[in-house]
Amino acid sequence: MEVVYNVKYKFKNNEDKTQEEIKNIFNKKLLNVIIKLENQELNNS
Repeated sequence: MEVVYNVKYKFKNNEDKTQEEIKNIFNKKLLNVIIKLENQELNNS
């Protein structure tokens, strides 16, 4: 199964980061959110 998310995220601090760094941070944050939601759904069912 493949899921594609179209998400915009604004970082709280405006430190200068490369696009690659931003992408990595964002992917980790998004992955954490998805994992939490998955675990919630599993616990609720």
